[in-house]
Amino acid sequence: MTYTSITGGTKLFPTGTNTTYDNEVSAAIPLSSPFTFGGVAMTTCYVSANGFIAFGAAPSGTNYTPMSSLGSTTGAISAFGQDGGFSSSDATQPIGNHEVRYEDLGTEFVVQWQDHANYSNRSTERLNFQIRLVYATGEIKIIYGNCTDPGTSTSNSTPHVGIRGNSTTYASNVNSLMIGNVPSGTTCDWSKAVTGSANNSTMLFSSTTNASVKIPAGLQYTWVPGTQAPVRTFAAATAITNNAATVNWTAPTGATAYNVQYRAVGSCDWTNLVGNPVSAATATITGLTQNTTYQVQVQALNGAVQSVYSHIPNAAGTGSGYASTGSFTTTPNCVSTVTGLSSSSLTPESATISWTASTTPPGNGYEYYYSTSSTTPISTVTPSGSVGAGVLTADLSGLTPSTQYYYWVRGNCNGTDKGVWSSSANFTTLGLCPTVTAPASSATGVSVTPTITWNAINGATGYKLKVGTTSGGNDILDIDIAGGTNSSYTLATPLNFATTYYYSVTAYTANITGPATACTVRSFQTVCNSVNLPYTLDFESVTTPALPMCTTVINSGSGNLWKTATAPTGFTGKVLNYSYNSSNAANTWFFTQGLNLTAGVSYRIKYKYANATGTTQYPEKVKVAYGSSATSAAMTNTLADHANITGGTATNTFVDFTPNATGVYYFGFQAYSLADMNQIYVDDINIDVTPTCSEPSAVAVSAITTNGASISWTAPATAPGSGYEYYYSTNSTAPTASTTALGNSTTTSAPLSGLSPSTTYYVWVRSVCSSSDKSVWSIVATFNTLCGTVMAPFTQNFDSGAAPNCWNNVNPTATGTDANLFWKFSGNGDYGASPANNGKAAGTYAWVDASSPYAGAGTNTVQLVTPSVNLTGLTAPLVSFDWFKNHSMSTSTTVSPSSYDNNKLTVEVNDGNGWVVIFSDNTNLNQWRTVAVPLAASYIGATIQVRFTVDKNVNGNGYFYDDLLLDNVEVKQNPNLATSETVAKDHKINVYPNPFTETLTISDVSKVQSVSIVDVSGRLIKTIEKPSSELQLRDLKEG
Repeated sequence: MTYTSITGGTKLFPTGTNTTYDNEVSAAIPLSSPFTFGGVAMTTCYVSANGFIAFGAAPSGTNYTPMSSLGSTTGAISAFGQDGGFSSSDATQPIGNHEVRYEDLGTEFVVQWQDHANYSNRSTERLNFQIRLVYATGEIKIIYGNCTDPGTSTSNSTPHVGIRGNSTTYASNVNSLMIGNVPSGTTCDWSKAVTGSANNSTMLFSSTTNASVKIPAGLQYTWVPGTQAPVRTFAAATAITNNAATVNWTAPTGATAYNVQYRAVGSCDWTNLVGNPVSAATATITGLTQNTTYQVQVQALNGAVQSVYSHIPNAAGTGSGYASTGSFTTTPNCVSTVTGLSSSSLTPESATISWTASTTPPGNGYEYYYSTSSTTPISTVTPSGSVGAGVLTADLSGLTPSTQYYYWVRGNCNGTDKGVWSSSANFTTLGLCPTVTAPASSATGVSVTPTITWNAINGATGYKLKVGTTSGGNDILDIDIAGGTNSSYTLATPLNFATTYYYSVTAYTANITGPATACTVRSFQTVCNSVNLPYTLDFESVTTPALPMCTTVINSGSGNLWKTATAPTGFTGKVLNYSYNSSNAANTWFFTQGLNLTAGVSYRIKYKYANATGTTQYPEKVKVAYGSSATSAAMTNTLADHANITGGTATNTFVDFTPNATGVYYFGFQAYSLADMNQIYVDDINIDVTPTCSEPSAVAVSAITTNGASISWTAPATAPGSGYEYYYSTNSTAPTASTTALGNSTTTSAPLSGLSPSTTYYVWVRSVCSSSDKSVWSIVATFNTLCGTVMAPFTQNFDSGAAPNCWNNVNPTATGTDANLFWKFSGNGDYGASPANNGKAAGTYAWVDASSPYAGAGTNTVQLVTPSVNLTGLTAPLVSFDWFKNHSMSTSTTVSPSSYDNNKLTVEVNDGNGWVVIFSDNTNLNQWRTVAVPLAASYIGATIQVRFTVDKNVNGNGYFYDDLLLDNVEVKQNPNLATSETVAKDHKINVYPNPFTETLTISDVSKVQSVSIVDVSGRLIKTIEKPSSELQLRDLKEG
């Protein structure tokens, strides 16, 4: 058949300006003449981008199985039914003119898929095919043009081809085709397809499975309306001999004769039965080959009327024989049944198989077949090998490591006659990754000269051992250990103490250098030695909740254990943490690494500790001690006992001590709180020789101004002979011993000057005992200088998600600290002010939460005040801001004030002479509104603050639906507006004339909820609710 493309008609997909299509379904397409399908005259059809057409109703866009998925359709014709199409997101689009179109030729209705593809193989496949409906005869033709070989993906690689009526019942309403990789490696292409055996029968199209199962150009499948039902029911084949068999079936209604065809499994072509057509529902096939599996298909006849051929029955007649088992297998001339299969002598690339001799030993020995597939070989398959008479074993070589193989054996009576294949047995070749026995994975306390051991692998010729300081690394060792029986290696060069190492052991053979997948890399940690001072432990190197290397934890009770955690406020990074147990008291010890100390030397241990914050305090208890081993019994030297730790403020402390004997000592922190308390945090543990010059403590900051402050501190027990030095910075990085001080003092205080306003500073102090003996720097103190006056123009967009510096978030009448009585800067509004309505991301505006409390103290005065702004330089100062209020009881965009009050926003300005209202409004609109208010001339050159007050309970009837949002506050030069304007974003609203005398016109009043009028001093004069487009303002006084 010649494939004739259509170029006229109508292109369906891609639609519009799109260049790709995927899952599209057309609208109903009218047919120029009724087309009879399933006894119904169809006048329209629907085209799916997934390779099929449907009748009755549009199929789902994700219907990829049209023969077995009905939906609302009453019929379907599928040429390549599966997930087809292309992706618009592919960076490089596949070549080709990908489209689906139809054309009504008057005699035929044609639907064409051009350069189509399986979606999963869209980069390589180009498929061209048509569905043709012949009006006059009712014929259905599926024709294929040039089609590429199938792609490599196995996803969606088994399309549906066939026709379906108004149900998915197989046989009576589904007539589909099928072809697969049967037997494995078949050369049969789509022209050799057979009738499907179920409503979900498919056609293979995947080069990964078998590239030979492809579509020849010009292939045509035709369905012609007929009245004869096909053969659908079979009985078991009977009278099977070495050269004949009888097949049996149930006669369908109307059938008077039958054509029978047969073929050996593996053959693509059929042989007609001698004597066709037969009149009875049974036929004996003769002239067959012994020990061969055959497939059968039958066609029902009624005079000149022919049905389609039946599906291929299986041996029982109850299922599909389209498999290697076929419809029946002739008996062998060679009666030799092999049993007792077993395997031995496994290596990574070889094995020995053996079996029990058959009762009648075959004259020519045995043949064997092995494969990684469990599919039983057919009689005509080429054996993998053979052995002579009397031999009951075979050696297999050239195998792949770590692979499961299946094998079968049969007798070889002579050069022609073979027995049936035995039942299968299987074995798995050895892998090249030996079982490692030491060190165990993640072992700790391993010797610095460890012996690595493993179980030798049979057949290996040597091993590759790698040791490194990174996973998979070989910077420590990379060595070949010749000899497959070797099973250990001891490192000659000592490793470092307290270090994590990674290692792997891989076997190799004479032919294979290593496994396809790398062997597991394991790790171990070498033993921890005692270390010299100074010793610092800040927990920053851990992955919480793990402990630092060379530290240990024990539980002497039934509470929880020490762990590490993310640091709370007042600490940095990560900390040691004990978290309460609701039922059991704490009794857990944390121990440091062993430290080398000398008798008679004074040492100092420093650390910080705290409880958690909270209104209710649950006191915690921590004891600090040291001893000769990391056990609770050895902690005989108590250094500190903090028996009542409350509050979330970190306390820095130190203790000096002198051991009586030289040795290795461990320092322990015991949590011994009662049950159901709170949290203990410990950090920055430091142990060193007691300094000869001690640092000051309790650094405090007072008298903070915009550019200065006073610092003070507590002198150490022995005051330094040369006073103190101090250092301050806007960077929190602590100074070192070599850092140059920024000032000095002979007292315990000092002034700081020349600082920047509104800035965070960090300050440290150290003692100067002499020019060559200075203490370490003290614990840092932090402070913020006061806010200074900022110069106009001034702007704030609230995009940081936090309160802006130097803004005052206050509520003068609130008696509590509930967050809903203050402005918020993170999170988002809800109901009518939800992100879907206001259009802005959370944390990019300031807002007042209308939630409870919405009655009582503080609900009328939720205030946000700008920094002081100097207007010098502005000849016509202007205050502008964006606000959003959309009172709604749902997240709908519809304003729904309900029966509750509207919250009100009031804006005021203060130049030192009191607050003056310049704006006040409580109206609603589902969009941001920009308000611009010019200030009176009296404000020129002044310093002002702007206050935004939200009243959540205007008339004692507040509720939680009315969140109010604020953004983009500006104090700037007025762009010469004589009329204060409120402009709704994204809506062009013009107010004119400007200036006006008696009448003011608004261009689009549909979006205006209210108009506020202020005088030149900034006072609110009048508010007009729901204004008309023309405002009569002749009653206003001049000015």
